[in-house]
Amino acid sequence: MIEHEYLKHLAAFAEYGTLSKAAEKLHISQPSLTRSMKKLEEEFGVPLFFRTKNRLEFNENGKLAADYAKRILEQTGVMLERVRALDRAGRTIAIGSCAPIPMLKAVRDAAHLYPEMTISSECRDCDPLIEGLYAELYQIIILPFRPDDKDLHVREAGTETLYFAVPAGHRFAGSSGIYMKEMDGENMLLYADIGFWHRLPREKMPHSRFLVQTDRFAFEELISSSILPCFVSDAALADDWSLADRILVPILDPEAKATYHMACLKKQFPKVRKLFQLKP
Repeated sequence: MIEHEYLKHLAAFAEYGTLSKAAEKLHISQPSLTRSMKKLEEEFGVPLFFRTKNRLEFNENGKLAADYAKRILEQTGVMLERVRALDRAGRTIAIGSCAPIPMLKAVRDAAHLYPEMTISSECRDCDPLIEGLYAELYQIIILPFRPDDKDLHVREAGTETLYFAVPAGHRFAGSSGIYMKEMDGENMLLYADIGFWHRLPREKMPHSRFLVQTDRFAFEELISSSILPCFVSDAALADDWSLADRILVPILDPEAKATYHMACLKKQFPKVRKLFQLKP
């Protein structure tokens, strides 16, 4: 049986062309690599090299052996990665979400219900989430609509409604509700990590300029120290976001309210059943 290390040595010699360079890349001594080449010839029972005083080169046997060695190493790498990925999948619940607030709730619930599992999460647009679910990169995804597919198990996962948060002296501070087009042209603060919501302000308020913040602390500091309006949601307020002395003005556009749905493949349902049994 040919040792795996010998195959690595053979492939390295084929890639780098000289014993000295291959030994350097393999972090072994050149005499050790020379011994490996001799061992390989003994295993094959045929010569693999042309030898001259200062040089070792593959003959036709050696070229064929090196080609097979590369394929075996590649297949071994694929095998290892797939087996490890299967093991990770068995011990991990991966959650993908279109927005951060429902994702945080799902992660907290999953961590409570499955303390023995690793919970991973990421926020992405809807199309990559759906593709990832079918590719089994995620066990659960959260979308702002109900997917219509008989292969999915789906339940409602709560709602989120956007508001304008304006300072007391703002012209709309006393309004019972306004449309986003009425704020178009005003400069606003915008938090970066808002998932699928990021399209809405730019579509509805094309003439506004947005001061985008990636750090939550910096965003909340700007809210308290500036007069720029910003967006906030009822779900974010429930998650202890600080708004200083801002006044909330409901946004009347129907797109400003989302009803979330949690989905999984039916074949994955037994693994995440507890999450689907929770109330929204």
